[in-house]
Amino acid sequence: MEGIRGIEDAILKQENDGYRAAADLYRLNLAEVYLQIIGRNETPPLSLLLKNLPIIVTVMVTGFSRICALTTRVSENPHFHPEGHHAGRTQMILGLLYKLKRKRAPALEHLTEARRILSQFGQTPMLTRIEVALTELGQ
Repeated sequence: MEGIRGIEDAILKQENDGYRAAADLYRLNLAEVYLQIIGRNETPPLSLLLKNLPIIVTVMVTGFSRICALTTRVSENPHFHPEGHHAGRTQMILGLLYKLKRKRAPALEHLTEARRILSQFGQTPMLTRIEVALTELGQ
């Protein structure tokens, strides 16, 4: 919970200081944290789960809309090129989100776009993550 609050505070500070690009980088990080919580790939120890139960429940209920809002804000940043890394990462986050929500068509759309954008930078862990997700979706 402190980690999420810290990222949210950093977003506000960067916005208030006039550093939108930095705030948007924090937004992408926060979106990925939400995605990890929604995805629940690992089961944390019970004590950690109980300690963070309020934020986990909040993210489980509101995470989808929060991720969409965060990525929309990032995609509107005029300093980020629409064919650049941040656009690709935004598309990847949305694709993985839709995959978790079992919405195959939008997941494929966003992941395919992410792969198209990010493939220009060579083979990276992010691109591998996208390719694995596309394979899991049968592409």
